[in-house]
Amino acid sequence: MLTYTLIGLNVAIYLLAPVLIGSNWAYELALWPVSDPSLIANPEAGGEWWRWITAGFVHFGFLHLGLNMFVLFQFGGMLEPVLGRLRFGGLYLGSLLGGSAMIALIGSLGPPHGGASGAIFGLLAAYGIVLRTLRLPYQTLAVIAGVWLLAGFFIPGLSWEGHLGGAIGGAVIMLVMLRGVQRRSAPRR
Repeated sequence: MLTYTLIGLNVAIYLLAPVLIGSNWAYELALWPVSDPSLIANPEAGGEWWRWITAGFVHFGFLHLGLNMFVLFQFGGMLEPVLGRLRFGGLYLGSLLGGSAMIALIGSLGPPHGGASGAIFGLLAAYGIVLRTLRLPYQTLAVIAGVWLLAGFFIPGLSWEGHLGGAIGGAVIMLVMLRGVQRRSAPRR
């Protein structure tokens, strides 16, 4: 399962990066907001576009890593079997990039941003869209995600920008996926 591979990669980077890169490994891989977002995506301007991906594998402590991997295990275990490995991977990557894009656009200058939570918020939003589409109860999921999103405004170190961008990315990707399913299953006239 891709979910287990992603969990393994996150744990491996957390354990091995300090040895391979050094004690400042997180700062070498994390996403640093800049005053001009085009600098990050523009290699000619000295931008480090790869940070949009590597930041999703940076965790600033064992609790940060543990919470993110627990939620990835829960929601990846539910979504991946239904979507398949390829679609699930696209959802995860798209959500991760959505979180990075939002950080680049409106992220506060200062400390670096990192963690899988942008991608995980994308999984939460996608799962919520599926529940809503199937007319299943989604309110508890929405409240939990909302609390964590709001917590980012008040708890230092949580990237509400990454959470919001990941949720938007995951929701849009899932809506597109469901639209494709609805088109294929609609009766032809």
